[in-house]
Amino acid sequence: MKKKIGTSEVYMRKCKLTFAALICIFALISVSAAVSEKGLWVASIEKNGDSVVFANHSDSQENGGWIYLTGGKEIQLPQPLSFSYSGTNCVEKAGVVVKINKDKNEELNIAYPYSTHPFYTEKQTVKMDYNGPSAFKKQAVNIYLVKGLGVSSMKQALVDAKCKSLGEIFKEGVNYNKTCATLDKCGDLPKPLTFDSLEPGSYGIIITLADNKESNVTKVLSATCFEVVDYEMKTKAANNIKEGDNLDVEMSLKNAPADGEFTYGALLISEEAYKAEVKVDSNGTINGTDVSVNDFDLRDLGINSTNYKSKLSKSEFTNAVQTLIGEGNGTISIGDKNQDTLSLTTFDLQPGKYFLFTGAYEPGKGLAGIDQQELTIGKEKTKTSP
Repeated sequence: MKKKIGTSEVYMRKCKLTFAALICIFALISVSAAVSEKGLWVASIEKNGDSVVFANHSDSQENGGWIYLTGGKEIQLPQPLSFSYSGTNCVEKAGVVVKINKDKNEELNIAYPYSTHPFYTEKQTVKMDYNGPSAFKKQAVNIYLVKGLGVSSMKQALVDAKCKSLGEIFKEGVNYNKTCATLDKCGDLPKPLTFDSLEPGSYGIIITLADNKESNVTKVLSATCFEVVDYEMKTKAANNIKEGDNLDVEMSLKNAPADGEFTYGALLISEEAYKAEVKVDSNGTINGTDVSVNDFDLRDLGINSTNYKSKLSKSEFTNAVQTLIGEGNGTISIGDKNQDTLSLTTFDLQPGKYFLFTGAYEPGKGLAGIDQQELTIGKEKTKTSP
């Protein structure tokens, strides 16, 4: 029996997060399935008389309908990065209706095909490409670069009943650039688009069909989000350590102000454990929704309802991450204010390949810098008797 914790507010917020997760998944990476004329559209969201429909995707990098970003610092993604959904094909909340193009008993499976995702600094050029199915060949499209469009703002715009229409993010973004293009005979962008000198912050890219006779319907071919951080992060750490040795990590933010206030963190995780298999099972109700990551029920993290109203403390966040990655699979450390040197305890970690992720957070602004490198923990040599 699964452990249930907290109050009904926990389940209400969990349901909202699950609902938002479904929306964001369809909006940002969509569903892995064979593309056909009959099944071009996999899901729709209806709100206040407006509708947004999302194109189906395949797991192909060449013609699956994905936006591919390059030009920044490549950060390794979990492998596999997958999502499965089973349950109702219609979810309704606060005037928002999500319809999923599947049979009631069918399970949807998503597998993101790229192994890395770039983060950028202000001086780096963002380059994007789109490789779609031939079903959209020669179609005119609009490409929106929206400032401030991240997963949280996507959730707020789509789930929050106070928002007037879906057009607030898909048509009438507060700060966006629009590019018109025509896909080639393969359904791809003829050439990559570039965006230069973007200010730090969250950005979203949305590709929609331009030729749309129904003004209240937006047809989204693909979408993704990325971050432009304030500073380039440098990490100094050994790339080989012996089993049982601590890992000393030194971090710095290039050109950061001397009087700045930053919180530095380091996460070490084994290559085998670095995966994200998200499963959602829902009948459309609060109590009938289960969410797990790598078969771990998110309700077992021990986060109570008051934590959702304010930011998690350092210890709560550390414990939650450690629980998710599992004992013996990695370790995490978060420093005090401006503590840029940390020591990771590795006594319970097995020999093998590991990823070291480092980041800096600036209060009131968010992520200030990020870095990632690989290292190996080698077996301790067995002492021989003289």
